[in-house]
Amino acid sequence: MAKFTDVHDLLTAYQKQARKVPPKGVYASKQRQQEVQAAHTRKVMRQRKRSVGKSNKLGFRRRAETTAALICEMNFWALVCRSNRKNSIQGEG
Repeated sequence: MAKFTDVHDLLTAYQKQARKVPPKGVYASKQRQQEVQAAHTRKVMRQRKRSVGKSNKLGFRRRAETTAALICEMNFWALVCRSNRKNSIQGEG
């Protein structure tokens, strides 16, 4: 016969197991970690400077969600400008 366990027992067992695992850093010291991060930042900035004028500046394609959000925002600002223009014309006339 299978042993009965409830969700609370499973949760406490998982929490005890998670506490036993010590956190391990990839780098030997905090200074080494900062050096690696700084080197990565320099590399990214160099890539961005070199890619000025190219169509693929960021090194990746824009996703559909980002493009859709950009189009929606452009439509919103066009609507605002249009309504401002109509209001200014009505105020003058």
